[in-house]
Amino acid sequence: MLTQPSLMYNKNMTKRELRAEMKKKLSGFTSVNFTEEGEAAASALNASDLWNGFKRVLIYISMPDEINTEALFRAAFKSGKEVYSPKVESEGCMRFFRVEPPVKDGPLYNKASFRPGAFGILEPCGREADVFNMEGPPALVISPGLAFDRRGNRLGRGKGFYDRFYEKLFNASPASAICAFCMENQIVDEVPVEAFDRKVDAICVKSGLIQIAR
Repeated sequence: MLTQPSLMYNKNMTKRELRAEMKKKLSGFTSVNFTEEGEAAASALNASDLWNGFKRVLIYISMPDEINTEALFRAAFKSGKEVYSPKVESEGCMRFFRVEPPVKDGPLYNKASFRPGAFGILEPCGREADVFNMEGPPALVISPGLAFDRRGNRLGRGKGFYDRFYEKLFNASPASAICAFCMENQIVDEVPVEAFDRKVDAICVKSGLIQIAR
């Protein structure tokens, strides 16, 4: 059973204030916590109809203060999916590039395919031939974020990269879907939203998958 939110939302709390609260909360987790919850959440998502319904998946490379996505990458490669990861190319612009499975027993983030990019985050090297085609088959986007609520509202880090990407993606491919992938304690009572914020379709945590009613 999924636990109740551990952070009570104050309805007067702004996005900035909630971001600060969540960053403080995430700073209390260890790398072991992020890895263990990432493995459990990846297992739950891998067993779901949502995951099995898409051939193409877009997966973010986790930062040190995020749930670890390495197990999710490996699950995607094992199931033969096309896997894409984000690359920040200019102010406000983000594109996804195809990434290939690592060689047997090799590191997932090898130097031939990834290098540090914007904000020090690992990014795919990004050959133009490997860019994600939004007008292709629908894709499942694995979404990062600082906080989510059970109505599907998402609080990002305030840069707007994913908001702008989602607008373009769903104009081109409305059958695509968004699944938040996060620590269980990142689910809060309520996330402050604005008109341009897009809801996620599901939230995956270590306890299982939460489908968002529409």
